[in-house]
Amino acid sequence: MTRKTNTTQTTAYFDQFRQAFDGLYGKMDVPAAARDFAQRGAVSARERAEQAHLGVRDAVASAEKLTETFVGHSVNAARDVVEAGFANLQHALTTAEKLAGAKSVGETFEIQAEFLRENARANVERVRAAGEAAGKAASDSAAQLRAGIAKVAA
Repeated sequence: MTRKTNTTQTTAYFDQFRQAFDGLYGKMDVPAAARDFAQRGAVSARERAEQAHLGVRDAVASAEKLTETFVGHSVNAARDVVEAGFANLQHALTTAEKLAGAKSVGETFEIQAEFLRENARANVERVRAAGEAAGKAASDSAAQLRAGIAKVAA
């Protein structure tokens, strides 16, 4: 069931209040000290809000930079794994070709031993390089994280 209101009665009812307040508005003055206090408070709040906004923007920029560092190092690590796998595959296929051309069992043992030595040496080098890259990534990320925390704390 919808409720109907009589707009004339409602307007008349609120007109009484409006007329009472209209008479008061012209008679009441706000002291200068109260106006000054309110204005100083508004200016101070605006300045604090602007400072907080700048602080948050700096924190977001630091987080963005840190994320870019993490992602960049992760992408490099993934790329290195792919390249290492491909290099190992190429080396294995080259060795298979050599083995197919071997004329004696002794030659196959020599080719296989050479493959194992070269493969082990290359993989040890790759692991060493990956460890150095991980250390650099951790160092870079930690430095950026410390700098970001110092900015926020300052």
